Amino acid sequence: MGANTCHAPIVMRSDLQAQMARTHRDLGFRYWRAHGTLSDDVSIFTINPKGEAHYTFSGLKRILDAVLASGLKPFLELSFMPKALSSDASKTITHYRGTTAPPTDFSKWEALVREVTQYLLQTYGAEELKSWYFEVWNEPNIPFWTGTQDEYFQLYRHAAQAVKSVNPELRIGGPATARGEWIGDFLDDCIKHGAPVDYLSTHIYPSDLAFIDAAEGDVELLGMDFLHQNFARVRDEVDARLPGLPIIWGEWNSSAGPLAENHDTCENAAVIAAALSGMERWADGSLFWNLSDIYEECQYHFAPFHGGYGLLTVDNIPKSAFRTFEFFHRLEARQLPLRGLPESAERGAFGSISEDGKRIALILWNTCALGDWQTPLELPEGFRPSELELILPGQGSAYEAWLKLGRPMNLSKAQTDLLQAASVPAKENNWNGTSITLPAGTVALATFEK
Repeated sequence: MGANTCHAPIVMRSDLQAQMARTHRDLGFRYWRAHGTLSDDVSIFTINPKGEAHYTFSGLKRILDAVLASGLKPFLELSFMPKALSSDASKTITHYRGTTAPPTDFSKWEALVREVTQYLLQTYGAEELKSWYFEVWNEPNIPFWTGTQDEYFQLYRHAAQAVKSVNPELRIGGPATARGEWIGDFLDDCIKHGAPVDYLSTHIYPSDLAFIDAAEGDVELLGMDFLHQNFARVRDEVDARLPGLPIIWGEWNSSAGPLAENHDTCENAAVIAAALSGMERWADGSLFWNLSDIYEECQYHFAPFHGGYGLLTVDNIPKSAFRTFEFFHRLEARQLPLRGLPESAERGAFGSISEDGKRIALILWNTCALGDWQTPLELPEGFRPSELELILPGQGSAYEAWLKLGRPMNLSKAQTDLLQAASVPAKENNWNGTSITLPAGTVALATFEK
């Protein structure tokens, strides 16, 4: 489990580094991913006046050192194309203008990836690198890549060959597509050409069919069943070709709109809970998009709440989704079979029992579409209720408290302190443990002790 931080160079910001360390400590995040590790603003690849390739890795090292210092490990996305190697440097995407065209020469692209990997091996050592993931590009099926599908497959094969030539035990994967697309075609191409693939990465959002027309404000959400159906579909497509190949959901959130209110509200907690419960069944890992509202893909936005993707605001205030991840992190290792609870992704429960059998923890959620939900709890004999925590508007979700303050754009210390307090989940001290009533768009963590 881990998260993205948008664009690799912004990792140099100390406030973002502190948030990365916080997600490692409080949420158990293990991996970091970002776009643009090979882009010109990292200054790795240039061509000198003699026409010779020249490599400088100090910028990349500063980024990766900061990642490792936060406790995270790189899920290293190999993108974008250095302009000196691009077949069309005018083709770019996002505010930071990542270059999206194929290379002028795929052998030079392979040489770049090999040089990068060799440097990383010499700097961090083989054992460390074997715990990383290497991934080729980002979302080549939409405008992050302006080549063809076949050109992406060629890009992947050359990069995979380069990584494996440095150390065959390093992990390489792709295709990092949007909407869970190209899965069969990608694996068929790898099989046909004998290209190494250690895991399958792809992305999904429950607004994917409509997100291009809903980049700001309201988005058309397709429901959590849509998300779970696509998790299962990708798992089936992979197993039909390479059974058991690990799947990593490299990006996901409640919607793909970059400035959408649903990312900030309390209701997002329940959507994230439903998504996490499904991933446990069909994937081997995931990276949330995005760790922080310190984010520049569509320019920086400094308003305390502005619909950003992040788990933490620019002022380091946890959103409701942060608290859901925190609840899941606190579950014990052994999953608990649950009976008598709804099967729909829109409402449900996910739980665990401690290895010594003395503690049970349940996470229950109710998405915003279905109204209040009261569910009885049937637990093994001999367990007593220990604690009930709830993510509610204004208690576990600071957004609603910010609305009550009048949507201030510039927070005073007193306002910041109030919002930090509002981000802490509510605790029910007089709960009898027999049932839970969840209002629409809320999440509960119930614990019991033997």
